[in-house]
Amino acid sequence: MSTIPADLESAFAECQKLATSHYENFSVLSIFIPRDLRPHFSAIYAYCRGVDDIGDEFAGDRLQALDEWADQLSLCYTGTPTSPGFRALQYTIHQFGLPREPFDQLIEANRRDQHQSAYASWEDLLDYCRYSANPVGRMVLGLFGYQDDDRQRLSDCTCTALQIANHLQDVSRDVVRGRFYVPLEDLERFGSSLAEYRAGVITEPIRRCIRYEVERTWELFHRGEQLERTVPRRLRLQLRLYRLGGEAVLRSLAQQNFDPMSHRPVVSTRNKLGIACRALFKP
Repeated sequence: MSTIPADLESAFAECQKLATSHYENFSVLSIFIPRDLRPHFSAIYAYCRGVDDIGDEFAGDRLQALDEWADQLSLCYTGTPTSPGFRALQYTIHQFGLPREPFDQLIEANRRDQHQSAYASWEDLLDYCRYSANPVGRMVLGLFGYQDDDRQRLSDCTCTALQIANHLQDVSRDVVRGRFYVPLEDLERFGSSLAEYRAGVITEPIRRCIRYEVERTWELFHRGEQLERTVPRRLRLQLRLYRLGGEAVLRSLAQQNFDPMSHRPVVSTRNKLGIACRALFKP
């Protein structure tokens, strides 16, 4: 594909700086991503990171800020965006023919976060992930030229699993923010309640519930793994890296006896190196 136009080099550089400056369980930009695609991965990451930061951290009117974010997205398709990140994103969108719906869905997920703090059932949580996580996988597939339904469905399994693994990792942080991503019906099934969960202290019913969510998330990862067999090697390695990073969070949770409240499970640098090796050398 063509190189980045000179007038957009600084915009893409800002996106890449953002993509390499945030802690993640897995590398957003790795050696597995072809060099000519890395700027476009950065542009997509900057968009996703930006909308999430508005939804989670913006100090002012978040809904208004999300509307303004949506206005900039509209200009990517119908005009000329004013911010560098969106100018880079517009170029990426046009180069790869990326549809607008996944970008809109991420904004909608963050709108939901402003008025919905808990989810009644596993199905409700999966529906939230359809907006908050699955669009990202579809964007990534689009950069490699894949927009077919079969691959997208498999990608959705992995992305949903990654999102739920992240929620389980961040239980202690989310409780402080008043967000509860463990389904309420599951808490009740194991003898707990939202009130007990809100206290932020591990109990045996909560521990059993977390273990149950971990097991269901493992199954999603297992289903999504099939996608890796349907794509070229470079993309397969990157997808495997994402999956192994999410699975490492689940292992860390198991190692601390399914208690994400007393200590946030993390993926150490040593474990990340091991993940990279496993991604690279597994047939």
